[in-house]
Amino acid sequence: MSTDTPRVNGNPSDLDRARIARFEGAYNRIDREMQRILDEPRDGRRRGYASYVRQLAAERRHFGRHLDFLLEVGELRNALVHNRFGETEYIAVPTEATVVRLEAIDEELQSPVQLRTLAAKEVVTVAADDRLGKVLGLIRDKGVVRFPVRRDGRTIALLTASGIVRWIASHDIESCAVPGVPRTTVTVPRAPAGRLDERVPAGSEGERIICAIASITVGEALARDHRKDEFALLPRTASADEALSLWSKNPRLEAVIITERGRAEETPLGIATATDLIKLLGS
Repeated sequence: MSTDTPRVNGNPSDLDRARIARFEGAYNRIDREMQRILDEPRDGRRRGYASYVRQLAAERRHFGRHLDFLLEVGELRNALVHNRFGETEYIAVPTEATVVRLEAIDEELQSPVQLRTLAAKEVVTVAADDRLGKVLGLIRDKGVVRFPVRRDGRTIALLTASGIVRWIASHDIESCAVPGVPRTTVTVPRAPAGRLDERVPAGSEGERIICAIASITVGEALARDHRKDEFALLPRTASADEALSLWSKNPRLEAVIITERGRAEETPLGIATATDLIKLLGS
C-alpha cells in the first residue's frame, strides 16, 4: 500500500517529484547516448527520440528487446514535459518499476557488455603456405575449427573446418580427382557394417587420399572457398552489441576477430562466433 501523501488537485507528492526527476534524468542520458552511438550531427539538425530508438533496435538485436518499452517511455516523457498544468501539476507520473527499468537500460548503454568477455581468448592462426595436414592436426588436438590466415603480417582470410570440407567437395568426388593422385576411379574402403570406427589400413587408397589432402596448402584450399572473406575485425574495446549488429547485417558471417584497434595488420587477440553471443540474446 502506498504511503505517499495524498495529492491535492493533481499536485504531485515529494516522492512523485523525485521519481519524475529520476525518470527525466535517465531519459535524457539515454537520448544523448543514442545520439553518440549513432553519430548524429551536432549542428542542430537532429531527429526525434523515437527515430533513434527504432534505428538502434534495428542495428542491435540485443537492444531491440527494449523497443516497445522505450517508445512508450517517449510518449510518457512528452506527456510529462508538454502536457502538464502549470509548474506543479502533471498529467501522469511514472511508476517506480518504470523508472527502475529505464535506469537499467541507461546503465546498459553506458556500460555495455564487452565482446572480449564472450570471445575465445586463444586464437590459433595459420599461414597461407601451411599444409592442411597441420590444420587437421590442430582441429584434432585443440578442437579449434576457425583459423585466421596470416600473410606478410596481415590477416587475409578465415579458414574453417567447413571450408576444408567445401574444398574437398569442389572436386570431382565421383572419381576422387585429388591433386597428387592419378585420375582413376578409386573406391575408398569402407569399414564393415557396425564397425564405423575401424581404421583404414595403411597404404590403402583411403590413406593415399588423406595424405594427398594433407599436402595441400591453406592458400590452395582458400582459393576455392567462397566464404573465406566472411569475417570481420573489431577493436579490443568493441561491445557485444557491435558484433551482433554485424551479424544482423550479414548472417553469413563466420566470426569476428578482435585485435587491438580492429586492423588486419594487428595480432588477433580473440575470436567470437554467433554461438558465443547466444547467451547475450537470451539475457
